[in-house]
Amino acid sequence: MSGWRDPRDQDPSEPELPRWIFLHSLRVTIGRTPVWLSAASLIGVLALAQALPWFAYYDSVMSASFERGALLRELSETFRFDTRDERAPLEASTRALGAVLALLAMLIGAFSAGGWLQVFLEHTQGESVRRFFYGGARFFFRFVRVLLFTLFWLCVLGWLVYGRPWEWLVLENVCGLAKPDLELFESEGSVRTVGLVQDGVYALGFGCVMVWGDYTRTRLAVHGTRSAVWAGLCTIALLVVHPIRSLRPLLLLSLVELGVLAIGWFLAGLIGRSIDADSSLWPVLGLVAVGLGAHLWRSITRGARYSACVLTTRDVVRPLARPDPWKRSVGGPGGPRYPIDGDEYGVAL
Repeated sequence: MSGWRDPRDQDPSEPELPRWIFLHSLRVTIGRTPVWLSAASLIGVLALAQALPWFAYYDSVMSASFERGALLRELSETFRFDTRDERAPLEASTRALGAVLALLAMLIGAFSAGGWLQVFLEHTQGESVRRFFYGGARFFFRFVRVLLFTLFWLCVLGWLVYGRPWEWLVLENVCGLAKPDLELFESEGSVRTVGLVQDGVYALGFGCVMVWGDYTRTRLAVHGTRSAVWAGLCTIALLVVHPIRSLRPLLLLSLVELGVLAIGWFLAGLIGRSIDADSSLWPVLGLVAVGLGAHLWRSITRGARYSACVLTTRDVVRPLARPDPWKRSVGGPGGPRYPIDGDEYGVAL
């Protein structure tokens, strides 16, 4: 595997690593407004495709058969029973459409990752949207392979935590149950504790798999390689050798993201409780604004994660023996890069 970079080996032409990587990543990502708007719009289109059929259905049913404000807080049992026949085909089509949209969302995530990395790695200014879509297309199939490995690891994680290994290790050996049956616990509190620990272990493992995927994609882009397997193995070594330097900026970004989303959740609840049958359109628009703001913020923090991964990877991982295609090169924004050969005006074509 590639060796780790000694800080003394840093090229003086490279920018100095910022002290707070997560703050620097947020700043540079927020400054690329057209890029995060484009990334958020790709997912927003999928959400509209899922929501519009239900909006049209409820609008047609409630406007004709129910009193204004009667179902403002919740859908009653009477409503769900009376509309079960009309709702059944819509629910079936929604499940099928949801599966397709979920797959498209994962592919868009792989595409957006390539776009973000292209923007952060290219030493050019302007035409950021063009560079974003060029990078998405350039790295798409490499990142789809990383996506498949990510799904595989998540399946393995789910089997370990919620399958037979957990039952054997935790329920039978640690808790001392005769068989893996939660009803054998003496108290309901023990059942809840085991469930919380189980969910916490899965959440921790899920986060580690996501971090592994981010650094693997970053390594492929930084080194310009194509083997997702080798990049994944090198990423595991990176996370083991430098756990604090690699995980700290992403953890801080996650905390900032969750903090803003918690504020949005509080505002949405506050606005929702103020809506009644006589409310104007403004509270509804307020809910829409909070939802859009949360979605845009997630797009920003997603881009900031890749910026942090780029900075960390370049700081702790030695470049490959061959010339770095991102280091000294020229070329139009969003187009191919040409390495500089010799003096600053000599371009090797």
